[in-house]
Amino acid sequence: MQRVCRAWVAPYLSHSPKLAWKRPHSNSINSIVGFRYWSTRAAEPYRPVAFYSLRPWPQSTVSRLQSRIKDQLQRFNVVGRIYLASDRGIGGINAQLCVPVCHIEAVQTFFDTLPEFKGATLEYNHGMEDTDQPIFQRLKIMQKPNLVAVPDTLKADILSKAPKHLTPEQWHRDLSTCSNDTLLIDMRNHYEYDVGRFNNATRMNVDTFRESLEVLDELVKGKDRNEAIYMYCTGGIRCSVAGAYISDKGYSNVNMVSIVNIPTPSRRDRLILLFFQLKGGITNYGHFVRNNKVKDSLFRGSNFTFDGRRGERITDDVLAHCHQCGAPCDVLSNCANNFCHLLFIQCPACQKKHEKLCSSECRDVVNGHKEWNHPYDYRSQIRPPLRQKL
Repeated sequence: MQRVCRAWVAPYLSHSPKLAWKRPHSNSINSIVGFRYWSTRAAEPYRPVAFYSLRPWPQSTVSRLQSRIKDQLQRFNVVGRIYLASDRGIGGINAQLCVPVCHIEAVQTFFDTLPEFKGATLEYNHGMEDTDQPIFQRLKIMQKPNLVAVPDTLKADILSKAPKHLTPEQWHRDLSTCSNDTLLIDMRNHYEYDVGRFNNATRMNVDTFRESLEVLDELVKGKDRNEAIYMYCTGGIRCSVAGAYISDKGYSNVNMVSIVNIPTPSRRDRLILLFFQLKGGITNYGHFVRNNKVKDSLFRGSNFTFDGRRGERITDDVLAHCHQCGAPCDVLSNCANNFCHLLFIQCPACQKKHEKLCSSECRDVVNGHKEWNHPYDYRSQIRPPLRQKL
């Protein structure tokens, strides 16, 4: 009975490192009475890892990869979200994973050695901080028509025109010296921009990437010849598609080159738009700022992430405000009323005061005083009113 007693008191003891469950054998007394005993082995930390690759895979390859990747990642206790798409649309892979730190090298080696990635160089973006708990609840591997939301008329063959990437060092050096009139485009959604952004970046004010392509058309229309254009997003995939898209829109002389090799036009009548994409996106720039102790970061605030963290802090700047009381805050969360599920900014004081609810209507629904009778609308979940009131 010794193990049973230890299991009973263990939750009340203060141990360091953190305690972790140890599964008993089926014939042990612990299993018979329903107890498990504790091990003082330190809990394994997790690290966010993301990558993408635009690949013209046939459907048969996508289906085969879906099964193979799931089997392998489950062995490494990986959780997260992976999208796969075939060459019928914007094909390839887009992965946001949460990996036990001890398995990171094995997971990356697995992807690097897959025959389907032959000839490709996968760039892995690691999160700014390790976590004690997984930032995803489970592993999801899904097939989609396109890796990113694009108009149905957009053809996959434009991806050959994707822009070359700038390293964070090149990006920082160039934007530090360019004028405030330089077109710097934030290719993310409006709520991502609100909590963190590069200085002088143009806000798209869109809900989806599909809408941003329409806005992009207007932004580059009539631009002066030889004028450089910069774009960025969270990890890079949206910029890769957007750069290819605008190059395919009739700008036949678009040159997408590295900042260290800007060509000089040989003819004055040539229209040259220089597209620069931040390699690895904001996440990679955040590592550059931290590792090099950069005091004048060009990105301010928090980088929104589509996982349980809801963001990674790059600088201490707080650019947004609580949608309920107006206090400085940049933490996005979802309304506790699952019928509503509004993504909005709520400071800790309002979270406690309003029980993580966004409105009096949601409070009435949660307390059973009212029925929810609103039809589902994606925009209503990401477009809060100017000020939520309770």
